[in-house]
Amino acid sequence: MQKWAILITFALAQFSLKAQIFAPPDSSYNAKFDTNYVKDFTHILTTRVYLSSKFNSMTLSDDSTGATVAYRPNNQVNMGFGFSYRAFTLNIGFGIGVLNTDDDVLGETSYFDAQGNMYSKKIATNLFFQTYQGYYIDSHTREQLGWPEDGNKKATRRDIRQSNIGLSSLYIFNNDKFSYRASFNQDAWQKKSAGSGLLGGYATYFTVRGDSSLVPSALDSLFSPNMQIKQGNFLDFGIMGGYTHSFVIAKHVFVTLSTVGGLGLSIMRNSLELPDGSTEPRSKTGAGYVFQGRFAMGWNSERNYVGVSYNNESSWSVQTRNERFGWSVGNFRINYVHRFNMRVVPLDKIFDGIGNLIKK
Repeated sequence: MQKWAILITFALAQFSLKAQIFAPPDSSYNAKFDTNYVKDFTHILTTRVYLSSKFNSMTLSDDSTGATVAYRPNNQVNMGFGFSYRAFTLNIGFGIGVLNTDDDVLGETSYFDAQGNMYSKKIATNLFFQTYQGYYIDSHTREQLGWPEDGNKKATRRDIRQSNIGLSSLYIFNNDKFSYRASFNQDAWQKKSAGSGLLGGYATYFTVRGDSSLVPSALDSLFSPNMQIKQGNFLDFGIMGGYTHSFVIAKHVFVTLSTVGGLGLSIMRNSLELPDGSTEPRSKTGAGYVFQGRFAMGWNSERNYVGVSYNNESSWSVQTRNERFGWSVGNFRINYVHRFNMRVVPLDKIFDGIGNLIKK
């Protein structure tokens, strides 16, 4: 694993902006929410320690035969620490050797993975940029693929490389009583149950390539020639909407669920591998759809937060009626958070200075 990339990822990708960053750091700041439902803590220091794992996957499906092949990288478990204050969230993580000892089974993956979120009072935005090299085939055993047995080792393909970049943004209609930040950024406290409708859009670009088709040769007969992708490029954009709700028990115990679906266009520019080993370019514009799921649960209070969170965003490009290419990104995290009733004067000066410049 590229440890320097992991450190840069956690240091920079977790940067988070909030729309209220220039509000005065005093009790009047809470007036932006219905304080019977949400208490805001962005004016004081929020600190955290956490365990996390980011993930990425690819799937090719041919519904006419029921065939599916799925690729996953060898993900790493990281431990980290960070803080949130007014306009800024910084998290820095590093791999834990004792929890990342499966290279001999799942193969080696090199990656740079930057995932960030911007949670304002009214808007929730996901941002991501990933590059991965080295995948294992999660859907089939070596025996099913005609590969020689090698203990419990998965079938791996070090040659597969992919990159993706994208964002999705949602408007929170009931933003006076519901806060995404309470569950996912831990600098607010949802004291009563509330939910909200969501509406927004997405735009992503995904590219993948290998030394040969993504469909293993043993499965050629189960997939149409349209799915013999040696190099693929997918540009997707569209609208999305859904609903989110936080269930709160006795002010402190919470479960937050968020489900969003989207529909749009997928512009595909692929290079297909032919039976003789040559390639053929193929371009198509078709339908694309996305799914976004968020989940969090735990215990929240005036000063402390303990909880888990899960965030997933999946995208599918429809090649034909029966043929689809899909990919997903996301992360899982366990957090312990403590809030200090204190201001960080150097940061106050920086943010207030920026605010004054913008007002001019």
